[in-house]
Amino acid sequence: MPTRTDRAAGIIDKVIDTVAPPSRSSRSRPGSRPTRRARASSRGSRRAAAPLPVRGCLFAGIVGACLLVAAVIIGSLLLDRVTSRMAAEAFPTPTRTPNSAALGAGPVLGPPSITPDRIRAVLESYNSPAADEAQAFYDLGVARGIDPAYCLAFFIMESGAGTRGVARTTYSVGNIRARPGEPSFEGYRQYASWREGIADWYRLIDELYVEEWGLTTVDAIVPIYAPPSDNNDPDAYIRTVKRLVAGWRGL
Repeated sequence: MPTRTDRAAGIIDKVIDTVAPPSRSSRSRPGSRPTRRARASSRGSRRAAAPLPVRGCLFAGIVGACLLVAAVIIGSLLLDRVTSRMAAEAFPTPTRTPNSAALGAGPVLGPPSITPDRIRAVLESYNSPAADEAQAFYDLGVARGIDPAYCLAFFIMESGAGTRGVARTTYSVGNIRARPGEPSFEGYRQYASWREGIADWYRLIDELYVEEWGLTTVDAIVPIYAPPSDNNDPDAYIRTVKRLVAGWRGL
């Protein structure tokens, strides 16, 4: 027969079973109370899970180190690029000076020494509004027996290939002075289009300078075409025209 002590112990056991959370073994066996070994195992599992934050910190540290190395590499590449650009600007690579002496006096008569595509490329490099007339520079020059390279060089000398001065309004490739009764703008011949201005330059050189005056070279044409009395430097003009043509010819 159970004693009072046994009944008290039974009551205490029921209270413990009600309050204490069941262990894995107690969930498998309903109504059983966790043993000392089960409680020890539970505490051991909690102790085994403790290193997880440490592993997380280690992973974060590795990722941070990789990001730092990548930042250093990218920064060094950018610095190298900026340094190279600064050095190139400070010490530009010298370009070969065209041998303009090979042109002699610069005879303007002759076959074309420049192609329509090259004419267009040169005009586009100056942002010229006449770039679409590259074929006209070529065809009209060939028709007159004048190398188109010289017309292009005069155009650049006179107005930066149509990007400055009155040429932007007159469509004149050579800033030709107007005669009485001719359409004009500020004393210069006014044309309806770039093609018309190109054709008139070739006509002027062919019919007046070559046929009438017998002047067939740059050296002979420029002092009259661009005289000092019109605020020109004929020698500098001649040097620049020859340098341009020699450069396009690869001399």
